Amino acid sequence: MTMAAREHFQVAICGAGPTGLMLANLLGAADVKTLVIERNTSTVSEPRAVSIDDESLRTAQAAGLADEVIANVMLDYGSHYFSTKGEVFAKVEPATREFGYPRRNAFRQPLLEATLRAGLARFDNVDVRFQHTLTEFTQNEDRVMLTVTPARKKALNITCDYLAACDGGRSSIRTKLGIGFSGSSFEQRWLIIDLNDTKDTFRHTRVFSNPDRPGISLPGPHRTRRFEFMLRDGETQEEAETEQFSRALMHAHGPDGNAEIIRRQVYTFHARRADRWREGRIFLLGDAAHLTPPFAGQGMNSGIRDAHNLGWKLAAVLNKELTPSVLETYEHERKPHAWALIELALTIGRVMVPKSRMQATLMQLFFKTLSVCPPAKRYVSEMRFKPKPYYREGFIAEPIDAIGKTFTGRMFPQPKVQMPDGQDRLLDATLGNRMAVIALSRDGANISKTLNGVPEDITAIGITQSGSPQRHENGSISVLDTDGAMKAYLHNAETPVFIVRPDRYIADAFDTANGTKIVTRLNALLNDPERSRHTQ
Repeated sequence: MTMAAREHFQVAICGAGPTGLMLANLLGAADVKTLVIERNTSTVSEPRAVSIDDESLRTAQAAGLADEVIANVMLDYGSHYFSTKGEVFAKVEPATREFGYPRRNAFRQPLLEATLRAGLARFDNVDVRFQHTLTEFTQNEDRVMLTVTPARKKALNITCDYLAACDGGRSSIRTKLGIGFSGSSFEQRWLIIDLNDTKDTFRHTRVFSNPDRPGISLPGPHRTRRFEFMLRDGETQEEAETEQFSRALMHAHGPDGNAEIIRRQVYTFHARRADRWREGRIFLLGDAAHLTPPFAGQGMNSGIRDAHNLGWKLAAVLNKELTPSVLETYEHERKPHAWALIELALTIGRVMVPKSRMQATLMQLFFKTLSVCPPAKRYVSEMRFKPKPYYREGFIAEPIDAIGKTFTGRMFPQPKVQMPDGQDRLLDATLGNRMAVIALSRDGANISKTLNGVPEDITAIGITQSGSPQRHENGSISVLDTDGAMKAYLHNAETPVFIVRPDRYIADAFDTANGTKIVTRLNALLNDPERSRHTQ
């Protein structure tokens, strides 16, 4: 008897949350044959994460879904911190759009997941299967073997080249692999109240830094709102989740005491990360790899960063553009930044949750003192304390000059640029989801010469501060920086050049007026991904 052939996919993704669905969209756009496995009947229906940042919106842009995602996002909000007397002692209102979008934005997870799921319908190479459970898996040097069980049906035998574990903080894949989950869980309990039809028109978050009852009121899109309040010792979960308890808190903190409540839930928070993020051909992403306290709104966003980082590398390996060794850089690049954001959340939590009135008073006095010093005030108000994405090791070249030491490993900005056809666009719209060589010039005089010889499968683009955008005979183009965002990147060099990865991180940066140097540096990077500078 002949056995039925196993279905085979290049990548299987376990978990259809924001991380898994974003990864599937990125792989779909890269023509990678992908399977999404989700045990639930559909995407989530209840609110969970509520904050989406500029980097995640940039990733949605890379997935071709920026407009669809933004349709259900309230862009550009800040946070106001209130004392026990109701006075504002600190404001965080970042105005920068360095990466093309506002730094802080409000969303609803059910709408985001529905949008990402709908986006997968664009791709014949992506198969999405809800009500399917990954029950067993094994792997060898060549592939991963999966046993997937549909609801009320016989188990399926499936193979894949790589498996992405996006199955949440209680990841069964991480558990079966025996990977530890280091960190802390906290005794503090918080009550979440999500509501519709808010009467509160204040567009920023209110943070109530009250040691008697710390809390927060967050605006959302489509007239939604979230309250979060810390529970006191002696208050039970059963008591806190009653409507009477919730409405008393809502009445005391704004005009929404009678609003429709769509969810009440008590939770505790965690600060954890997996001891390792890879086992052979299996990778951990999102909450399976790290759990972040909610105070900085970075939990889901860290998962989206994982998806973009691993997604382009998997596509490059499977499309035979890079060797599999590039996959070694995923954990080395992402793990330190994910932990830095966990530490940021813990720090913000200490501001939100003073342990005593004396501590609250001293903290508020500290922030009021900062406000009289303009640099310190900007540091807080413009959210400069948020750790910027920065890879000190990974798929990056060894810096060879001051420019490289300053910019290599950082995310490249996304200014608005004028195209040769006169249209204004965000920069990424000209790059495509592939490697790019970007040369800067004050007047565009040397762009064509500098970019001569860049391979056809790599985007070659010049950004000028003056002059007219144009197309060059060698296939490169020059665009005009319309908002002056790139001036700082000229860095006193005549023609600085940046090799930018598909996830928009700078893999190499150097000064050159010679196109030969670009090709040499590019070839060294692409042909030797094991040059990634990390320690085991």
